[in-house]
Amino acid sequence: MNTHELAGLQAADPLGFLAAIGLLRVVTRRDQSARLRWIEAGTWRAVLDVSGSWNLPDVVMEDVERWRAGHAAVDFAIGAERKVQDLKPPPDDFRRLMESVNDDAEAASFVAAYATGVAVDGTGQSKPTSLHFCAGQQRFMDAVLDVRKTVTREDIVEALQGPWVGRSGPKSLRWRAASERYRALLSFDPSKEKPLTIPGAVWLGFQALPLFPVVPQGLRAVTTGFSGRGKRERFAWPVWSPPLSEDAVRVLVGTGRLAETTHEWRVARGVEQVFESAVIRSSQGYGNFAAADPR
Repeated sequence: MNTHELAGLQAADPLGFLAAIGLLRVVTRRDQSARLRWIEAGTWRAVLDVSGSWNLPDVVMEDVERWRAGHAAVDFAIGAERKVQDLKPPPDDFRRLMESVNDDAEAASFVAAYATGVAVDGTGQSKPTSLHFCAGQQRFMDAVLDVRKTVTREDIVEALQGPWVGRSGPKSLRWRAASERYRALLSFDPSKEKPLTIPGAVWLGFQALPLFPVVPQGLRAVTTGFSGRGKRERFAWPVWSPPLSEDAVRVLVGTGRLAETTHEWRVARGVEQVFESAVIRSSQGYGNFAAADPR
């Protein structure tokens, strides 16, 4: 096996964690023996073990080109009305989207991570994933389409190896921890400066969505990894040391009440740490992750 230590993908940041999961999913398409683990090197950083000697950024960009050539998981949003682009169409419309990808396993796994077609919000529209942090002029699928179009090999290298500096221009899904800039705490108006985005990490984070499906519980939509509602909503994720396959990671991240698991449970599964981050939503509807807390 060939080992890739990825200094840019740090587990203490939800975006770093999601990007590592997305990388594993992308690489597993080529190499079923790919395995992901974490090592402690000042911070928990991702390590990917693969059987081939190929270059990871090249593999990711080959997959990006596959998506650019057309993919049912995102192409439905091109030129669509605002509610569709923001994953908030009427439930009947979302169910039709689900039916349209029945014969495409990968697209179906993404659509299952967008919403349920059952749970609705206060206006009767589909209730999207808890990872939906966009609001105002920002729309979830619009951001995904933008990153698909603009992400470069250099962006992927930055995401994998760090440091994360970012660039202005590409849109963001707002998954980086503590990324919200509050005007009261700054000496300038942040609204007058374009925020910096890590497009490589955003794209890889998006690729992790099939491992975080949205499931209906009664009339509620519950996203894998999330607990609580409203101001008490939180996202928890594990850090493990044994090399795990995509399927094994899917099982682990799907564990309910992860932050409350016992020491014995964690030791038996090689879980070294559990992080938990509060979800902060503004009055306008924008979401962000707070800085992660170890549990």
